[in-house]
Amino acid sequence: MRDINSSIFFIIFFGFVSCSLWGQVSPKKHLAESDYGLWSTLEIKCASATGDWVCYNLAYESKSDTLFVRDKSAKKRFAFPKGTHGVFGRDNRFACLVGSTLKVLNLKTGFIKAIDSVRKFRFSSDGHTLVVLKENQQLVLERKGLAFAEIERVTGFYFNPSGTGMVYTIAKEKASLHYCPFDGIQEHFEKLASEKDVVFENIVWQQNGASFVCLKRDTGPKKENDGVRLYCYRLLDKREFELPIKSTGEGNVIDEKMVSKFTLSHDGKRVFFYLRAVRLSDNGKDVVQIWNGNDTWIYSQTEREAHPENQFCYVWWPDGGQFLKLTTAERSNIMLSGDGQYAITYNPKGVKTQFEFNNKIECFVLDLKSPDVGSHLQEKMCLADEVMPSFGGKYFLYRIDEDWFVYELLTKKHSRVSVNFQRKLHLLNTRGGVKPAFSIAGWTAHDADLLVYDDFDLWAISLKDLGVKRLTKGREKEIIFRIVPSTGQTKKIPILDGFTYPLLSLEKGFYLKAVGRRSKATGYYGWQGTAYPLLFEDKAVTDLCFTEGSLTLYCKVEDFNESPKLVALAKNRKPVEVFCSNPQQSSYYWGSSKLIDYEVNGKLLQGALFYPANYDAHKKYPMVVYIYEEMSNHVHNYVNPSVYNGGGLNLSVLTSKGYFVLYPDIAYETDYVGKSATDCTIGATQKVIEMGLIDKDKIALMGHSFGGYETAFIATQTDLFATVIVGAGVTDLVSSYLSVGWNNGRAEIWRYESDQWRMSKSLYEGMEVYLKNSPIMFADQVKVPLLIWTGELDRQVHYYQSIAFYNALRRLGKKQIMLVYPENRHRLTNDKSQIDFTRRYEQWLDYFLKGDTSPKWIENGIN
Repeated sequence: MRDINSSIFFIIFFGFVSCSLWGQVSPKKHLAESDYGLWSTLEIKCASATGDWVCYNLAYESKSDTLFVRDKSAKKRFAFPKGTHGVFGRDNRFACLVGSTLKVLNLKTGFIKAIDSVRKFRFSSDGHTLVVLKENQQLVLERKGLAFAEIERVTGFYFNPSGTGMVYTIAKEKASLHYCPFDGIQEHFEKLASEKDVVFENIVWQQNGASFVCLKRDTGPKKENDGVRLYCYRLLDKREFELPIKSTGEGNVIDEKMVSKFTLSHDGKRVFFYLRAVRLSDNGKDVVQIWNGNDTWIYSQTEREAHPENQFCYVWWPDGGQFLKLTTAERSNIMLSGDGQYAITYNPKGVKTQFEFNNKIECFVLDLKSPDVGSHLQEKMCLADEVMPSFGGKYFLYRIDEDWFVYELLTKKHSRVSVNFQRKLHLLNTRGGVKPAFSIAGWTAHDADLLVYDDFDLWAISLKDLGVKRLTKGREKEIIFRIVPSTGQTKKIPILDGFTYPLLSLEKGFYLKAVGRRSKATGYYGWQGTAYPLLFEDKAVTDLCFTEGSLTLYCKVEDFNESPKLVALAKNRKPVEVFCSNPQQSSYYWGSSKLIDYEVNGKLLQGALFYPANYDAHKKYPMVVYIYEEMSNHVHNYVNPSVYNGGGLNLSVLTSKGYFVLYPDIAYETDYVGKSATDCTIGATQKVIEMGLIDKDKIALMGHSFGGYETAFIATQTDLFATVIVGAGVTDLVSSYLSVGWNNGRAEIWRYESDQWRMSKSLYEGMEVYLKNSPIMFADQVKVPLLIWTGELDRQVHYYQSIAFYNALRRLGKKQIMLVYPENRHRLTNDKSQIDFTRRYEQWLDYFLKGDTSPKWIENGIN
C-alpha cells in the first residue's frame, strides 16, 4: 500500500473546487516531493443515456479514490469516496459499490439509498428495474425505486443482450431456471426448468435474446463426468434441448477454461462449445522438450499460444440433436462467420517455418447450415491475424501482401477489394514489413460496404461494385480521422479464435477522433454525411465518453501545463467545462511546452520541447533528451508529479527541478536504425542548442526498451551528451535476433525482418548490417558515464543484454553503473523498485548536469 499523503476530506474538497477559484490564493511555490500526493488522475467512467449526467473518478496514489457524479451544466454533484463500478439507470438513477454496500442515487431528488452486502447488481436497459444479488443469495428487484420482488437461494442472474429481461438460477432441493421480463409485473416471472441434484451455470444468450445455452451439471450420485450436459432453452416456443457430453465420445469432458466461449449462431440453430479429450497416459509435463528443426513454430511458441492437442471445438444442432467436431489436431483454430452459418478452420502454425509475427495459413471453409457439412480448401495463403468474417456473415475478408480480398460465402467468389484504392498506409506505419493498402474500420448493414482508413481519411468500399467513396477530408489539412466506439464497445468483436469489426451506420452517423499530424492539435468530430467539429484545438483532447443516441458527450482536455478538465460536448454548442482536476497546480511554478522543427538528411522532423518551471530567459539550463521513435505527439500531455516510475521519466518533476526536456522524432532508414537514431537525436539537440536555451555541456540522453537500444548505440557514436541512461535495451543484435521473446514464445527474428528493427535481410544474408547496428561492437568508443538499468525477470528484452553491455564496458574500463531490479520485468512494477529508480536517475542527472556530488553510490561506482 502506498503512503496516504492527504486526508479523504482534503481529496474530496479538491473535487468540488474550480480551477479559477483555486487560482485566487497565495503566491506560487516550488514543487516538492511531499506535494506529489495531492495530485489525482481524472478517469471518465460513463455517461447517462442522453448525456445529462457523467460519472468520473479521481484516482490517487494513496488509493483514496473518489467517484463523482455531475450534471452536464456542472450545477449538481455527488461524491462517493471509495466508490467503484458506477453505472447509470438511463437518466433517472445512478448506482455504485462502496465496499459491499450499494449506493443508489435518485438523480431527480438527490436521495441516496444504501443496500448492504451486495455481490452483484445491474439496471435494465430502460433504467426502471434494478436487480441486486446479495451475499446471502437473496435477489431483490426494484421498479422505479420500489422493491417488487425478493427471491431466496439465487445463485446467479444473467441479462439478455438487450437488457430487457434475465434468467436467474435457484439452488434448493431442486435447482431451477427462471425467466423474468423487466416489465415490473411479478406474475410474468416464469419457471423454465426444475430438477433435483443438478446445477445450471455458465449461461450464454443468443444475440437477439430468443434462446440461451448453459451447462447442466449433476450434483448427486451421477456427478462424475457423464453427468454433464449442454442445455439449451428457446423462449418463443418454450422448448428445451439437452446434449449429454458423454454422447460425444469416450473420454470427452467440458473444457472448463473455454466455457466463456460458448456461442450461439444469430438464428439460434447452432451452439458452439469446446471439449477436451482426456488421455489416460497423460502424466503431466514431458520429461524432455523436443525442439524440431522443421517445426513451423518453435516449441516455446507452441506451448504459449497453441490450443492443447486434446482440445476441440464442436457444433451442436439442438433441433435435430446432431453434433460435429469442427477442429482437429491439424486444424486446431476456428472462426465463425458473423451470423454463425459458416466457419473457417485453420492451422495457425501455417505450413512453412515462421519468421514473421503471424504465419501464412490455409483456410478451410465449412458450411454449417445443416449437419451435412461441406468443406472446400481455398488455395490462398494469407496472414493468420488478417483473416476475418464480415459482420453480417456474407464474406470472409483476408489480406495477401498489401492487397485485401473478400470471399463471398454463397457464391464462393474471390474479389480484390483494394483494386480501386490508390492510397497506402506509408506515413503512419514506418516499421518494416509489407504495408497493407488500408486498415479496417467496420462494416455497414447487410455487408453492403467495407469502411477502411488510409493515412488520414475514412473511405467506403462498395462490395457490390468495388466502388470507392471518400467520407472525410483530412489529407488536405493533414488531419487523421478515426472512428470512436461508444463507451463499453470495442474496435474488434471476438468470435472464437477470430474477430470481426463492428457494424457502422452511414445513416445514423458516428464520431471521429481527429489528430493533426504536424500541428498536434487533437479533438473530436461528428459525422453525418460530412464531418463537423465538436472540439479541435492545440491541446490533448482524449477519452470521448458517450452512449448510443446520447445528445451530450464528454471528453478530457489537457495541456502539459493545464491539468485535465472534464468537458461536455454537443453539436452546434460551445464546449462546457464540467470539472477541472488538480486545482492546486496553480499554486506551484509549472513548466510549458512547444513544438520545434528541425531537418535531418533532407527530412523535416518535429520534437516536443518542455520548458523548466519558473523559466528565466537569462539563464542557461541543463537538458534531458528522451527518445523512442516518434515522441513529439506527447507535447500536450499532462503528467502528474510522482516518485512511481515504471521506466521512463516524469516530465513534471524534471521541469520542476530546473531541466529542459526534449522529446524528438526519429525518421528511420532501412538497415540503419542506429545511425538514424543518432542523426535525428543529434539534429534535434543541436536545434535546441542553437535556440540559446541550454548549456551545451549539460545534456543527458535517456531511453527505455527500443529507446534503451537507441541510447546505447548513440553513446558509442558521440560525446555530445554528458551522460547516458540506458533502460532495458538490446545491445547485441546478433544474440537478440537469435533469442526468444518469452512473452509470446516467438523467435525474435520477426522484430528484425518485418517490424521495429527495419532490416531488409536476414542475419546471415546481412551479417555486417546487424553488427554495424550493435552497440556492443562499439563499446570501446563510449566516452561518457553510463547508467544501465534492467529488470531481472524481463521477458521482452532479456536482462542478459544489459549484462553483456555492462561486461563490455567494464572490461574496457569505462565509467558506468548497472541497476538490476529483482522481481521486475520489462517495466518496473514493484512500488519500492519504482521509487528507488526514480530517486537514482534523478540523483544521476543532478550529479552530471548540476554538479551535485552528494550521492555516494555514484562516487563509489565510477571513481
